[in-house]
Amino acid sequence: MNKTQQLSYLGRDWDKAPTRLEKIADLIFDWNIYPRKELDQQVVRAYAKALQSGSIFPPIKVGLFKGQKIVVDGFHRAHSRILLNTAYIECSTLPFQSEAELFAEAVQLNSSHGKTFTDIEVKASIRRLQRYNFNVKDIVSIIHIPASAIRQESTKPITILTLPSGKKLSCAKVNPGEHGVHGLICLKNALIIVSNWAEEQKIPDEPTFRELVARARVALKKVQFNA
Repeated sequence: MNKTQQLSYLGRDWDKAPTRLEKIADLIFDWNIYPRKELDQQVVRAYAKALQSGSIFPPIKVGLFKGQKIVVDGFHRAHSRILLNTAYIECSTLPFQSEAELFAEAVQLNSSHGKTFTDIEVKASIRRLQRYNFNVKDIVSIIHIPASAIRQESTKPITILTLPSGKKLSCAKVNPGEHGVHGLICLKNALIIVSNWAEEQKIPDEPTFRELVARARVALKKVQFNA
């Protein structure tokens, strides 16, 4: 997927999805797709008890992607059947074209019912959706929170910068040879703010801002990287 491509969330009509029994062992429980931090074992046990009492649950939702059957909604229902040593579960299935679509659908479904997302889960979902290049309007419809909360999270200054290598640079502690950390973090924070201005179409029409942009363009032309 092109990282600069703006994605749009369309949502899925699960009411029209085909439903069939699937072998639980054939399903993929991908924690990179599931937006919750962990399973609530109390909920799993409660669901298992309800099943033993004759309760009927709706089908879980499964995304078909690259030949795999990936669970996007219904982790607790599926694990309650695993707890009861049940081999099969009823699934609604729909095709997906990307991991971004799978994750967005998982967030939308899980945020609209069941246990409320924790603050950590909300923030992690927002950051992940932004990395997938969903715009603010779509994130609002996906995660069901006000746009102001999304912009506040996205414009929040950072104090730690994670490099592509996974190494973390901290503004609080500058190690020898890492004196550019403060500059990197300031640059990252500036990009966050300007990106949100652009998203909201609120770029300041001021001489000072124009001058800063012009100076940044000149400075960036001087940047060279070793091959």
